[in-house]
Amino acid sequence: MIVVIGLPAYVDSPDGERCAGGLAFEVASAAQRRGSAVELVGKVGNDGAGDAVVVALGRFGIGHAALIRDPILPTPVLATSPGIDDEAEVDAEGSVARLLPESADSRPGLEAADVELALRFLPAAKVVVVADAVSEATTAAGVEGAAFSAAKLVVLVPAGATPPAVPPEATVLEAPLEDDGSFGRLVGVFAGALDAGVDAGAAFAEAVKAAGWEPAAE
Repeated sequence: MIVVIGLPAYVDSPDGERCAGGLAFEVASAAQRRGSAVELVGKVGNDGAGDAVVVALGRFGIGHAALIRDPILPTPVLATSPGIDDEAEVDAEGSVARLLPESADSRPGLEAADVELALRFLPAAKVVVVADAVSEATTAAGVEGAAFSAAKLVVLVPAGATPPAVPPEATVLEAPLEDDGSFGRLVGVFAGALDAGVDAGAAFAEAVKAAGWEPAAE
């Protein structure tokens, strides 16, 4: 089983069907498609958008028993607009994907205690992925939970960010400034391969191929 720690958002798909979005969701859905059982540890608002995210997770076969509802802050909305912004996620059409509200303090956030409790009740985890930028304490809770379950640990960091303190055997991946969704697919396939018992090198090679990335020329 894979546990993905992150903060899903509400997004309208091109055909108008309500669904979830964001990096944590992309990683979880890619891992689920790879054949793994996946649980998403996250938080959304106690609102209609949060209801839609829960329904979407169930539709995609992603476990959400540890998805917390924030009674005050709203579920973030992933909205797209034309243009290029180096600090934003960019979709395949070149539109900029922005999380609204823009201030992280105005959106639900995960506390260390949330992650500690979730991982305590998910001891069968074989891979733990910290998918979103969370506090140092929350990341540490993910690291400790992975160690308790003897799970492999994957931590994602924003481009240019200082990597958090993690065990030497953990995998730290830097998210690209511009992403068409392939990074989440890469991480999800990588985690799914690790969950299936594939060694890290072969798992990463499979993930790179699945994401359509080309190895850098030497």
